[in-house]
Amino acid sequence: MSTSTARRPPMTLTPRWRKLVLVVHVVSSLGWLGITMVNTVLTFTSVFTDDARRQHAAILMMGQIGGYLLLPVSLTALISGIVLSLGTKWGLIRYKWVAVKLLLTLIAAGLTLFSLLPGLRELAAAAESTMDGVLVPAGRRVDGFYPIIVSTTMYLTMTVLSVYKPGGKTAYGRRVAATRVRQPV
Repeated sequence: MSTSTARRPPMTLTPRWRKLVLVVHVVSSLGWLGITMVNTVLTFTSVFTDDARRQHAAILMMGQIGGYLLLPVSLTALISGIVLSLGTKWGLIRYKWVAVKLLLTLIAAGLTLFSLLPGLRELAAAAESTMDGVLVPAGRRVDGFYPIIVSTTMYLTMTVLSVYKPGGKTAYGRRVAATRVRQPV
């Protein structure tokens, strides 16, 4: 077999780098879940309080937390996950559980960027433009439950996938493994 057609072994992270990237990935993923839990409490507060000041404060805090933390934390989780998958035996699309996690993370990051953040900004603007002592209309606040339900379900699914690693190899992963077995070392 010519050297031009031989597959190079995948780049692997050294144990030290793998652990560092894994810590970054776990911390950013937990941070993303933590931000969602904080926004859950703030959403419930904004929807179920009768105190306009408390409601405005909860909404404005959601805007602050989302505005400053959500995007960098979600991108850190995404990028560190890609680095981990490419730098370990798991690969990016060799195993079903990794491919599903990648897809869910891409969807969650996209929803964060294109739906959640604009919604939080709009809600914060509504709170800022609503007079003191007047509640922000309920319709604008109840929408905050959908991102919480969707994102929490996605994060918990990704956690279960990481722990149980179900599904085995993808068709691509099986082809790569078969190619490696056939090639002399």
